[in-house]
Amino acid sequence: MRKLLPLLFILIIPLNAKAYDMSLDYSSLMADCVAISDYKTGEWYENVRNIKISKYGGVRWSYEDLELLSKIIEAEAGMNWLDEHIRMCVGEVVLNRVSSPEFPDTIHEVIYQEGQYHHAEQGTLHEVIPTEKSISAALRLLNGERVINDKRVVFQSNYILGGIYEAIYDELLGYTYLCYSSNSSLYEPISK
Repeated sequence: MRKLLPLLFILIIPLNAKAYDMSLDYSSLMADCVAISDYKTGEWYENVRNIKISKYGGVRWSYEDLELLSKIIEAEAGMNWLDEHIRMCVGEVVLNRVSSPEFPDTIHEVIYQEGQYHHAEQGTLHEVIPTEKSISAALRLLNGERVINDKRVVFQSNYILGGIYEAIYDELLGYTYLCYSSNSSLYEPISK
């Protein structure tokens, strides 16, 4: 795991400071904070990252987005034998829902929408500790990487919820189905 900035650096620069270090990858530092459940420092890195993005550009997302996406990926596909592909798919379905007119507009609202994700509905998502694999998948997705590349794929489940985009089989867990929305007219046509 990458090393967090020394606490002294954090104490020297106030939260509203306009200072940042161009050599630091604040996204990775935020990921380190997710791994150790350090929300306060993670939000601090988010603020500094946003200052840097305002000046130089980049994809904006919050520490909470990274933490929640990492946790739901871990909860849904965190078994250590599952590969990176299924983790990326689980996270991408969440992000597809965020951009869909059929679902809420934020990662938090999508994950906590009634009847959607077991750990969120049972009130246990806060107890999930994401592994580096799940955090890495979430970070890659938030920075724009995709494996499905079709925003109509808004369901991931152990049973079929619509037209099947992909069926992923695991000997212990059975099938995980990635399914299309049944309302394809709400989505822009996919260019080939």
